[in-house]
Amino acid sequence: MSVPENCLDCRLHSVANDRDPNDSFCDDDQAVFCTMTPNQKRDVASKWLSDRSVFRAVAMSCRPYNLRKESARPDWCPIAPQGRPMHPEDIGLTAEGKLP
Repeated sequence: MSVPENCLDCRLHSVANDRDPNDSFCDDDQAVFCTMTPNQKRDVASKWLSDRSVFRAVAMSCRPYNLRKESARPDWCPIAPQGRPMHPEDIGLTAEGKLP
């Protein structure tokens, strides 16, 4: 079993409401964060959740129906170093790909 290529399938992700404060049409926008990677550009004064978050954003200001499409595993993924194949154990799954 290979580890998923999408952050939504990783147990280390977090999804949060990421509404646009300037556009009521986008009240249901969402953001995906990697809980293993700190947000080094954090700006607590920003009106945008992805800027204020302690975690690095994988995808932000996403329409709910596009969340999976925009949450592909990024190159900077902390559990998939370059040149090393991912294994289920890397994200805390059993060899069968299930949560322990």
